[in-house]
Amino acid sequence: MLNSSSPLNGLVTLGTSDLMEDIKINGAFKIGTNLKDNEWLMNYQNLKRRIDWGLTYYRNVQSFTTSSDTTNNLPGKNFTNLYQANISYPFDVAKSIRFTSGIRSERLVLSSIDQQSAALPDYKPLYAVNHLEFVYDNSLNPAMNIWNGLRYKIYGDYNTQVSKLQTAAGRNTFNLGFDARYYYPIYRNFIWAGRAAGDFSFGNRKLIYYLGGEDGWLMFGNNVKKDGTFRYFDQNHQPAQDQDYAFQSLAVNMRGYIQNIANGNNALIINSEFRLPVISTFFDRQVNNPFLRNFQITQFIDLGTAWNGNYNSIKRPQISYGSFPDAIVKLKAGGIGPFAGGYGFGARSTLLGYFVKFDAGWPMSGFFKGKPVMYVALGLDF
Repeated sequence: MLNSSSPLNGLVTLGTSDLMEDIKINGAFKIGTNLKDNEWLMNYQNLKRRIDWGLTYYRNVQSFTTSSDTTNNLPGKNFTNLYQANISYPFDVAKSIRFTSGIRSERLVLSSIDQQSAALPDYKPLYAVNHLEFVYDNSLNPAMNIWNGLRYKIYGDYNTQVSKLQTAAGRNTFNLGFDARYYYPIYRNFIWAGRAAGDFSFGNRKLIYYLGGEDGWLMFGNNVKKDGTFRYFDQNHQPAQDQDYAFQSLAVNMRGYIQNIANGNNALIINSEFRLPVISTFFDRQVNNPFLRNFQITQFIDLGTAWNGNYNSIKRPQISYGSFPDAIVKLKAGGIGPFAGGYGFGARSTLLGYFVKFDAGWPMSGFFKGKPVMYVALGLDF
């Protein structure tokens, strides 16, 4: 039996498999800084034959504060449970088609702080979720966080609420997207990595994308600073009031900015990174220390945008200065064309079994103008 432990999008994962790795069982958990907002994952994969299949259970607990007219600033929790099955058929060593289907249950519970809030019922929608994708992957992985070659996927999602509707918004959420990555070797393990990704949501109830930040970003402290500005998520950019959203996600990486510099049911991201593993590129020797062996320095450029409606509604995102109820000044973000842009430098390595990324990003509004946005994140690649 083989056992392993590694981070996955901020989750601590534990796994085991048989000697031939035909059966894999994985588990993961993430404990919130408040010890209450936790995530749990269990996964079983059967790879014995050409058609692969598996089962997954995922649970998430997340605190929130309401902002409607009737329940303003009322605390609550959202309990999410996902029961999912997947199947995959490989055409050859590089190409495969994959389908995932499952049931997702939500339970939004508002805290009872007075007689009015105690009388409010729980909101318990139930969704059927489906995901179909075509995957091409001919990349090689010669070192940690280093690839050579091309990989991409084209996918579609169809989610529908199967429980009784409690609003007139409708049942259906559709999403189409792509994610393409190319890794070009420059010298030994020194590479250039490029990525282009897009998501386009439509239907009665759409999926909203929040642009900005970095995937796997570790956040410490409150979002609102003492001066009223925001540390991680810009609350000045509210979702469009004429749209009905059922799900939310992040459009990342968009370094140089915090989350939600723009939002909408469509998003486009372009990333460029030069990755230089210092030891394996310049020295012909084995290093036992994982921090030194996997240490990398990077230079990155990110472009991105998010918008509502058709392609002709694309425009450059705006940056907000100030906070409500004080005066808010909005200026066009630095960037290129309809894209906000950011650039900067970073370092990566293995620390205590985690692959940790540190990045400092500046917006494209000048040459290293102002203080950079600092990120500490977990995870590989983009």
